[in-house]
Amino acid sequence: MKFSLFFTLSSILIVSHASASLYEELCKASGPDNTRCLQLLKSDPKIVSAKNYNELSKTILQFGVKKGIAGQNYMKEVMKTNPSSAIKQCATVLYDGVVGSFKSSLGELEVDPMTANYDAKVAGDGPTTCDRALAAEKINNPKIAAINSDILLISKLAYLATDKLPQA
Repeated sequence: MKFSLFFTLSSILIVSHASASLYEELCKASGPDNTRCLQLLKSDPKIVSAKNYNELSKTILQFGVKKGIAGQNYMKEVMKTNPSSAIKQCATVLYDGVVGSFKSSLGELEVDPMTANYDAKVAGDGPTTCDRALAAEKINNPKIAAINSDILLISKLAYLATDKLPQA
């Protein structure tokens, strides 16, 4: 009886662990960002269906490029009606860096995973600096804040995923 109960419980634990997808495991590793992570990543079917960390890293970085460009385009539109130096800095220099870091990380995935990991992390510098620049000019734009928050999270997730890649 005890063995049967133990076997049943063990099987349930193994099945429930095996049914967690790679992106869900990554979101768990993101700690307090778990819920936001799940909401953000499940919007991309390629991320959801990734079968290994190389695929997951690649799709998250591609997602970061796409989201970075979309965020940058939004900020460029805002610049037309609010040409503050902070918004200009965010829309140009800082988000050029975000997109460039994600693209650089993508290019390094196969040949230099350690550099890819570093570039994924550096992509988060742009939104952090953008938030500080906006705060210094007392600009409150909830949509830019949300974009920065998402990019910062994507950078963190790309960093965590690329950290799982075998080093060359």
